[in-house]
Amino acid sequence: MKNPAPYRYDIVGSFLRTKAIHEARSKFEAGEISAEELTKVEDAEITGLVKKEENVGLHAVTDGEYRRSFWHMDFLWGLTGTQKVKSEHFFPSHSRASSRRLRP
Repeated sequence: MKNPAPYRYDIVGSFLRTKAIHEARSKFEAGEISAEELTKVEDAEITGLVKKEENVGLHAVTDGEYRRSFWHMDFLWGLTGTQKVKSEHFFPSHSRASSRRLRP
C-alpha cells in the first residue's frame, strides 16, 4: 500500500472579500486613501484569514485571493498590450452575483 499524502484539502483558495476590504477599495477608488493604506487593510485581513485557517487545523493555507478584484481580469490586465479601463456597463457573472447574496 502506498503511503498516503500528509494531507488532502479541497480549498480553491478564493474567499469572499471582507467588509473591510470592500470599504477600503471604495475609499481608494474615491481617492480617500492611498494604495499603501489599501495594502495595509488587505495585509491585516489576509493575516486574519490565515489565522482562521490555522485555527481549524489546515496545514496548507491561502491568502484568500484578497488582493484580486476578478480572477480572470487580474490575469488579463497583466498581459502586454492590455489596458485597464472602467466601464459604465458591467454584467456580473452568475458566481459573482451569487456571492453577493451569500455575504453576511
